[in-house]
Amino acid sequence: MTLGPLDVLKDVVQRFENTEIEYFLVGSLASMYYGRPRFTNDVDLVVKINACQAFTFENLFDLEDYYCPPHEIISDEVLRGGSFNLIHQASGIKIDIVLLKKSVFYQTEFSRRRKVQLLPDFTAYIASPEDIIIKKLDFYREGESEKHLIDIRGIVLETEIDKTYLNEWIVKLGLTEEWKKAEQG
Repeated sequence: MTLGPLDVLKDVVQRFENTEIEYFLVGSLASMYYGRPRFTNDVDLVVKINACQAFTFENLFDLEDYYCPPHEIISDEVLRGGSFNLIHQASGIKIDIVLLKKSVFYQTEFSRRRKVQLLPDFTAYIASPEDIIIKKLDFYREGESEKHLIDIRGIVLETEIDKTYLNEWIVKLGLTEEWKKAEQG
């Protein structure tokens, strides 16, 4: 049986929930949930852990199933608010682990996460559609990849958006020009 990104996500989320590690889904899978499907073969998760939990995190993923960096690297990434990758050994699917940052936006984004049904037998926390749009605008600003604008347009067409919240953060984060480009499509 070939495993896809949702299968791997389900396994990772079960490991997190069994050890009470807080997380939420972002990236392509999240934008597809709210918008339109497109190909992706990776998973993006924001995770809330502290340096003391690095060893626990590493032990969740045995080498037979996942490549996981050693706890020293995880701990360093936690301290700098960075990221690291897990790789599912059987499928090669990469899981980007983005560590929760301390800024007001990231804390607000975390507080707005919601639990949704991704498969008939699987629920997981996911970022709000507005927060996905904001992050996609920021990624577009960084690299001008059109896929981010396409994802944003799909979310806007398929999902009810809290425009007040969205506009507030677009202004605060200086994403007005990127939002205008997204709206033009």
